[in-house]
Amino acid sequence: MLKRVFIAAIAASAIFTSCKKEGAIDQKEGQFDRSVNAGVGADTRVWPTTFPPATIPSTIASGTFTLTNDRVWILDGPTYVQSGATLLIQPNTLIKGKSNSTRGTSYLIVTKGGKLIADGDATTSIVFTSDKPAGQRKPGDWGGIIILGDAPTNANGSQIEGILAAEIPAGYSITYGGANSSHNGGTLKCVRIEYAGRDLGNGNEINGLTLGGVGSGTVLDSIQVSFGADDAFEFFGGTVNAKHLVAFANNDDEFDFDLGYVGNIQYAVSLRHPGVPLTADPNGIESDNNAGGTGATPITRPTLSNFTILGANTKRDSLLYGARWRRNSSFNLTNSVIAGYDEAGVIFDGAGAVTHISTAGDGIFSNSLVHSFIAGVSPTPTGAWVGWTGNTTSIAATANSFISLVLPFNLTAPDFRYTAGSASAGKGAFGAAGTARWDDNWASYHPNASTY
Repeated sequence: MLKRVFIAAIAASAIFTSCKKEGAIDQKEGQFDRSVNAGVGADTRVWPTTFPPATIPSTIASGTFTLTNDRVWILDGPTYVQSGATLLIQPNTLIKGKSNSTRGTSYLIVTKGGKLIADGDATTSIVFTSDKPAGQRKPGDWGGIIILGDAPTNANGSQIEGILAAEIPAGYSITYGGANSSHNGGTLKCVRIEYAGRDLGNGNEINGLTLGGVGSGTVLDSIQVSFGADDAFEFFGGTVNAKHLVAFANNDDEFDFDLGYVGNIQYAVSLRHPGVPLTADPNGIESDNNAGGTGATPITRPTLSNFTILGANTKRDSLLYGARWRRNSSFNLTNSVIAGYDEAGVIFDGAGAVTHISTAGDGIFSNSLVHSFIAGVSPTPTGAWVGWTGNTTSIAATANSFISLVLPFNLTAPDFRYTAGSASAGKGAFGAAGTARWDDNWASYHPNASTY
């Protein structure tokens, strides 16, 4: 890592709307893709027990291996999907990462050329979680999910971080990156990843969902990473697009972009949890071109629309920046809401990031609300900053007095929709109070109460 350390009945047509494959970002203000009625709480499903639990093989070398939804599956230690092989997970399947595996940290890695197909919907979501009982689950109980591909990065041939050399099976590779922008690493739809993460020290970590050189042929739609020990989502280069992402109660960055990532992401929300100890450098968004801040191409430039990035309603003195663009990263962020971080809502950190927005013309930050308890934005934009347009900043003592969402800081059933007359209207990840929510049913903001 380039940083420091209730269930409700719904119509079939609504399910399809919630978790269908999406196209490119619609940059128009107020164009929301909403699904079913709100009511997101603990997952109260009774999971199938037709057969006893089974362990996923440590290597899937060829063909298709299917995780059926008639049993619980155990991820026991490092598990590798080889190039040319596919791991298929049926809807309504529960996978538990073993927290005390004799084989080391439990994680799933799809190597370059392999595929992961986890295609759920709003009532048959697929859940990766800890093997510990309710009330005892903690961030880092298991490692997380890694997908590698051969889409372009600015450091092709790199090895993905967070993996020990001794864990790599003979004949497998953890390198990523190439020239195939349309690389297809599979499908993740209506998937939850809970209590994941791994920290080997010195910034060498596994995130909830790690994507290395993943291409635009891959489908990422309706994915939640919660209570993770490191970042929720990290994109190391690649061109993959995504919609409907939830980052909740993780201990480091919520969305991290590195090594030339140039994909599009629309409708994403993040919220911190005071019960999760943070790292020394927790940001809502953190984006670098590379560790040295060089001009290696492609330059990291995520295109982000309708984000809601939230820290806390009052100052915590432990949260840094809502969005941190640094090390020569470029960016395009619009129609978003950032609030509740301590030092600044947005920081253009270093000459490279400032140049992108002030004079280069490729950095765009527009039509958004930006709040922090100390500074809305740093450094202060001038009239000459061509990429800073239509934004409103605030240092209000309470974040929600500025953004006016329904229940944005509720820690078990938050509601990120905006209230009548709110400055957030047409911005952020959700629509107005009373309208449908795209996170309903498949997401969960109280996973430690679920009796998995």
